[in-house]
Amino acid sequence: MTELNTKLIARAMGLLLCVIAAAMALPLGWSLYYQSGDSLAFFVSMFVAGIPGILLARIPVQGDIRLRESFVIVSGGWLLCALAGAIPFLIAGTFTNLPDALFEAMSGFTTTGATVIADVESQPAGILFWRSLLHWLGGLGIIVFSVVLIPRLGTGGFQLFKAEVPGVQIERIKPKLRETAKVLLIIYLSLTLAEAILLWLAGMSFFEALSHSLATIATGGFSSRAESIGGYSSTLIEVIVMVFTFLSGVNFALYHGIFSRRGYQSLIRNQEFKTYVGIVITATLLLTVTLLGTYSPGQALRHGSFQVVTIVTTTGYSTADFNTWPDISRTILLLLMFVGACTGSTAGSVKILRWQLIAKHAYREVNKFLHPKAVLPIRHDGEIVPENVINQVFAFTGLYMGLFVLGTLCMLGMGLDLLSAASSVAATLGNVGPGLGSVGPMASYAHLPTAGKLLLTFMMLIGRLEIFSVLAILTPAFWKR
Repeated sequence: MTELNTKLIARAMGLLLCVIAAAMALPLGWSLYYQSGDSLAFFVSMFVAGIPGILLARIPVQGDIRLRESFVIVSGGWLLCALAGAIPFLIAGTFTNLPDALFEAMSGFTTTGATVIADVESQPAGILFWRSLLHWLGGLGIIVFSVVLIPRLGTGGFQLFKAEVPGVQIERIKPKLRETAKVLLIIYLSLTLAEAILLWLAGMSFFEALSHSLATIATGGFSSRAESIGGYSSTLIEVIVMVFTFLSGVNFALYHGIFSRRGYQSLIRNQEFKTYVGIVITATLLLTVTLLGTYSPGQALRHGSFQVVTIVTTTGYSTADFNTWPDISRTILLLLMFVGACTGSTAGSVKILRWQLIAKHAYREVNKFLHPKAVLPIRHDGEIVPENVINQVFAFTGLYMGLFVLGTLCMLGMGLDLLSAASSVAATLGNVGPGLGSVGPMASYAHLPTAGKLLLTFMMLIGRLEIFSVLAILTPAFWKR
């Protein structure tokens, strides 16, 4: 096994730090505009992150990014970005300890939306905007930026893209990876600006509209209101957020196909997208029925549809305290946390495609039992799925459920009740955000013990990077020459 190209890794980390430092100029601008008192924190943070970033980015490198380097850059890069993103929280006094600041920053970068800030509305403008911007950078934005910047290190941008976005139909867009990254960035920006303008016209201030748009498109969930989207008491705002949340749960490679081939056939014929629509409609109807004893039919549909879309896409916004809903309603939401939206989107959790392949595998095994000599390949969108892909799907899902059970046991050992323990792990591993029980939508994670916060921070990271990228670098064999 060849030695790791440490100079190449260091330069990649430097470029990421430069991006984070440059991004801090945006909340700095809002802080100065509102005179919210946290401008010095961002000014200092820009230098703390930017100076080492510039020094590392200037390291001369040779060679390409191989698979091993890509795993280190992706996993290490996310951790480094979270540490850099935590600096403004510490300097501004939002938190007085690193575990809390790291939890909040990791929650931002992994588009989770779980918070340890007890009183969100008391925070200064710069900090509030930084939380939303962390979401945006941590979603498809950071992926696209990486693919655009990485070619400066060599010709291995594809390895990074494959490691970080395993759901995207890579083989079809691989030949023009950099051009694809630019198209994805344009789509990402367009959706962000479109939602921001609509929310502004619907009654939000431009600051809040842009902040919520950044978080929505990344399927993040941070809000500047303690009651989340429900704090605006506006059906129009809820509909706008719900529509863009749904759009953000679609495979962005399908958007690329629509723009590059100028047609909607790839979207309409995509099995995962059709299943996504079916799950949203079915779950909305079920949840609405279970809420008829709590709300009027119209209100039940309003809250039910919004919550289904934001949970299945792992965004985590809320219009009501679903922690007070009937047990059957909360059970539906808990199950949706394990679904996830489409692969290739900014959503977290298991993803619909994997569940489809598992279902098709089960159906095939039943048919093989009835017809032992039959050759029954698994097909998806008209193509045969290789057996090694099926094996990877089962391995991922098994590890995912194993981590959920192990994490729940650990949280139980720290004194949480079963509902709070299980939902906190499900909500962080799946990058959903709010859970149930003591970590419900109107509460926070601030009351958890430090060990619990660190565990859930790790769950956010490993869930966002789809487990294998993180576990790979934790194995001794990875570091052997």
